[in-house]
Amino acid sequence: MIIQTLVLVTAIQFGGPQSGANIDDLTLSPWRDVPTANLVKYTAAYANPSDTAQGDLPNAPINLAPMTPPPNVGAGSFALDVPDPDLNGNGNISPALPAPSPVYIQQATPIAAQQATTRPTTGGTSTGRYTGGANVGVEYSGPTRVENNKIYISRAIVQFDKISKLSAPVGGIVMKLETNKCDVQGNVQKRSDGEPIMTDLERGVLLFTGQQVAQLDDRYPDAQHAVAETKLAVARKEAAQTITIDYAKAQWRTAQSDFNRSLDVAQRTPAAVTASELELKELKVIETRLQLEKATIDRENQQESVKIQEQEVKVAEAQLDLRKVKTPFNAIVVNVLTQVGNYLKEGDPIAEVAKLDKLIVQANIDGNQVTQQQVDGKRVTVKATNPGGRIEEFEGFVRYAAPMFIDNQRNFQVDIEVDNRMLDNTWQLRQGDYVDVVIHLN
Repeated sequence: MIIQTLVLVTAIQFGGPQSGANIDDLTLSPWRDVPTANLVKYTAAYANPSDTAQGDLPNAPINLAPMTPPPNVGAGSFALDVPDPDLNGNGNISPALPAPSPVYIQQATPIAAQQATTRPTTGGTSTGRYTGGANVGVEYSGPTRVENNKIYISRAIVQFDKISKLSAPVGGIVMKLETNKCDVQGNVQKRSDGEPIMTDLERGVLLFTGQQVAQLDDRYPDAQHAVAETKLAVARKEAAQTITIDYAKAQWRTAQSDFNRSLDVAQRTPAAVTASELELKELKVIETRLQLEKATIDRENQQESVKIQEQEVKVAEAQLDLRKVKTPFNAIVVNVLTQVGNYLKEGDPIAEVAKLDKLIVQANIDGNQVTQQQVDGKRVTVKATNPGGRIEEFEGFVRYAAPMFIDNQRNFQVDIEVDNRMLDNTWQLRQGDYVDVVIHLN
């Protein structure tokens, strides 16, 4: 039994066996590459003869004469009349076997036919076609209508405002890739013993500002932190004690009292105390006073040392904190880029997270009806239909109006910043949603 296998390969096109293709090369794979030179497209369904077959089949020729499809084969189908180069199964063409009948591959309505139904009309409506940055290759059409100082746009697309790549602040081994399990309000869920429930870092996990998502090796900075804490404790004790100052004060008082008594005796009985004795006692008073001043200065230095040790503790804490990777805003994990046990250099990626509480709605506007200056910064109402069929409205504003046109229809793109919100523990706007937009020009 002969099995005719037809596979469309668009990157490499082989000619038929009659055109000099190497049959041995073709038989290296059990699948057969079908030469696109023998591919004929039925164009009867196209609304305009100038429409091409781009998008229906890559590299499909568009300049071949239309063929009339056989009965029960719809317009927009392909006719394949290429003989199998291995009809007899051994890599040789058997001339005794009859040529196979064409095989018809039915296809849905051609894209060009769909586009023909949405071309601009004369009623002030234009069509914008946009390929989203996060949804590359997905096209949508949205008509623009201007009435009563308002621009109505259908099928604008919701995109993430920020996608941040969380990177390793310092080099180190990844010890953990997990985070606290939180509810939609950001409350940490705990076990019966009061400890937080942990969950692996993976796509779809909701994160809240400052929430830890990864732990790098922190053994060395942890030891440094312990040393700094000990030094701080010692410095505080030294700064708190007043023994040295109290003793210096006592010595100074004693010396001063002794000098005063000797001076009184010398005044009453000049021969009782010699001048040299008075000088020595006065010198002792000066010495003890200087010792008191030194003790006071030493205590002030000890207090300053406490401040230095406190800063060293903060440095050690910062080094520890650098080993804890945290999210900078409320987000959802869209990709995890490493795994436990990997050694990361400073700046190596760990995960990608996307902001959820603030999103961007991107839409196209007909530049023949309004200008970029008219819409820039204007208030916007965004209408979205939730899965239950209820229409939710969101307020926003035009954050950016592109200064250039994106196609020959003079459409330009606008970015609308919208505050997202939660309802029934679910974010109402999601990346990739289609929404309707009203821009208030007044």
